[in-house]
Amino acid sequence: MKRIFSQSPSPAYQACVEEVLRQAPFLIDRWCNRLQEALQQRIFMASGLTQKQLAQEAIVQLGKHRMAIELDFPDELKQAIGADAAPAAGLGAVRTGRSLSSVSFDDLELMGESQVSQAVEQARLQQVVRMACEAGLSAFSARLSTAQGLLVVKADSNPLSPEILGHALIRLVQALPVPEVVRACWMLDGAQLLGEELQALYVSLDKFLASQGITPAAYGIVASPQEKPAHSHDSPGHGREEAKGQTGFYASRYPEFEDSETLEFLQDESSGPKDAKQLLTLDHLHRLLVGDYDDANGGLSPFLDPLPDDMAHPDFSHTLPSALDALEELEASGLNARNAPPEPIEPPRPVAQMRLQLKAQAKSLGQSLAIEVVSLMIKQMANDERLLAPVRQMIAEAEPAFLRLVVTDPRFFSDKRHPARKLLDSITSASLAYASESAPGFVDFMNKLNDVAAVLKQEHAIDADYFARVLQDFERQQAAGSPQGRQLQRQAVQALVRAEQRNLLAAQIAAEIKARPDFPLVHRSINVFLTGPWAQVMAQERLQGEHARPGATHTIFSVTLDDVLWSLEAAQSARHRKRLASLIPTMLQSLREGLLSIDYPLEKSRAFFDELMAIHQRGLKSRPGPAEAPGSKDALEKMFASSDEAHDMEQLWLAPTEAQQSGFLDDWEDAAMSLMPAEAQSEAPAGDVSVALQLGDWIELIVDMRWLRAQLTWVSPHHTLFMFTSEGGRKHSMTARILQHLLKIQLVKIVSQQGVLDGALDGVARTALLNSVQSP
Repeated sequence: MKRIFSQSPSPAYQACVEEVLRQAPFLIDRWCNRLQEALQQRIFMASGLTQKQLAQEAIVQLGKHRMAIELDFPDELKQAIGADAAPAAGLGAVRTGRSLSSVSFDDLELMGESQVSQAVEQARLQQVVRMACEAGLSAFSARLSTAQGLLVVKADSNPLSPEILGHALIRLVQALPVPEVVRACWMLDGAQLLGEELQALYVSLDKFLASQGITPAAYGIVASPQEKPAHSHDSPGHGREEAKGQTGFYASRYPEFEDSETLEFLQDESSGPKDAKQLLTLDHLHRLLVGDYDDANGGLSPFLDPLPDDMAHPDFSHTLPSALDALEELEASGLNARNAPPEPIEPPRPVAQMRLQLKAQAKSLGQSLAIEVVSLMIKQMANDERLLAPVRQMIAEAEPAFLRLVVTDPRFFSDKRHPARKLLDSITSASLAYASESAPGFVDFMNKLNDVAAVLKQEHAIDADYFARVLQDFERQQAAGSPQGRQLQRQAVQALVRAEQRNLLAAQIAAEIKARPDFPLVHRSINVFLTGPWAQVMAQERLQGEHARPGATHTIFSVTLDDVLWSLEAAQSARHRKRLASLIPTMLQSLREGLLSIDYPLEKSRAFFDELMAIHQRGLKSRPGPAEAPGSKDALEKMFASSDEAHDMEQLWLAPTEAQQSGFLDDWEDAAMSLMPAEAQSEAPAGDVSVALQLGDWIELIVDMRWLRAQLTWVSPHHTLFMFTSEGGRKHSMTARILQHLLKIQLVKIVSQQGVLDGALDGVARTALLNSVQSP
């Protein structure tokens, strides 16, 4: 069965990027011309003096700064493209310019009101730009994905997307010394015009790539229901924005232009009905997070505007966009770990009824909003495909407990250490260890979750102290029988830390050995041994010396190196045969002791000892013989030979005891390649793959010809070693180099890089932003 691998970016990709940068000044020139014409048209159509003056000022400022915009835009765009194409900190990490998806729940709390408004403003502008160029973008993205080396279209991997190009222009405009209201005036018409210019650009770029022989990639991923954008068109809202009236958004952004004529002019092109307000908006969510709805007793205080009667029973229905990109699967018999999309989990009818009842009893906007946020959060968690169906069902049924909590304790949203949030995080994090319901230990785990669910169904589960006790009991059950596991974890970490320190020092020592004038260049096996295993021996000796008592010296193996190098010079050894004869036994004994000090198998150094003894035998003769020609590569050279010090640091070697304690397998790369046919090996992409894993991330990897779910539990101080833990506390460690290779050929697959709870809350924030964009 054919395996599918992504390829390296083609030269056509770089040529396409260069073409965009070449056309950038001309694009901005046309945009400025059309914007000036649109502003002139605004003057002719304006009914009031203020509108005419604002449009005229916008034209004057555009003429003043036009040259700077045209000259600086290519550099700004180049930086934006480079930042987007660079490896992200983590899978799914949001890059610059993607405002509609970049709002984080935790970051929202740190934002000021002006930043919230700015995020909404930019998202609205980007939506207008994308809609104007969607037709050309679709065909271009398919062809660009092929040029990038992708076999299916990944919209979020397009560094030439309208979000990236639009954000570059927005950043440039925001840096200009012009009034805010002038910038708003520019972008009011400029967003649509930019979209039209990008439409023409994408059409030309699509033709450009076609001329390079690039065919379109397939749109092979169909979004599941939970991946579709959330909408809340039917959800009425109320609050401070209603008090502002129809011009509230611009009044808050530009208080110096609060007269009705100017504000009507600025919002003339706003989309959507004037009376379509949302309850869950970014502004309302921000105020909930910063405590604007808290009273002195920690509860929710009534909002200034009472809720109207028609909001007593709102029926909100949200589906959240997925925060995870679909992983390309390895199509190999017996190795396919992909699961079918999960069936949506709907809340039980009593839960839905309780939600409506709580909304009807809500006495403030804060309470209604808290109920809506929790319902939305639980819905996304209950439909998160990373969780197994029984876990998702348990979360859906536990919604009432969290609803009762948040109407009296809004700290749930702003305090990441709140016991109720920690409980959800602990449950979902622990559940990620199980890839299927038949996984070992899952039945026992579900029994623990059922105990938690039973306790949460109690009606008195309404405060943080109650959730703290539930959390404590759950963590106690999870930790039962784990002292031995923690001890094994400590032993594994100690072994890996020791190995990394020794290997890094060995790389330096190997470089020192190679730089010696008496270093032999013609004896291959000896060269590899001295710069490989013996450098490890000397590194171990130095490390032990650093921890020895004052005055103690450990230089025996360094002296042995001097003796070995002296004995290799045939002319000297022939003149001093007595010294050589007396030195050989001590030298061999020291070499063996050194290898034993690092637990290095003597049989793996057989080629070294054979060549060394042959040289010594010639030295003991009356006349030295010719130097031995370099031999063929052996296993020792394959393990230690390298061309530079940086590669030495990647070629980490662990002693058998260290490998056993940490579950280290140094032959994973060979094993991975052995699973691939020859034609697939030739297709495997070259170059480095940035390892963007963080502690706590979950992966799936092949062990003993089956997929295992494992969590990244430790990374070495110098990021050269990674250790994962799977079911039963089993350890799996590997070098960064091997991990990169396995990621490339998809024999290690990333399952989760963001906690289920964090992802759900970020989904709430994105929905609030989307609602704000769609609201007037």
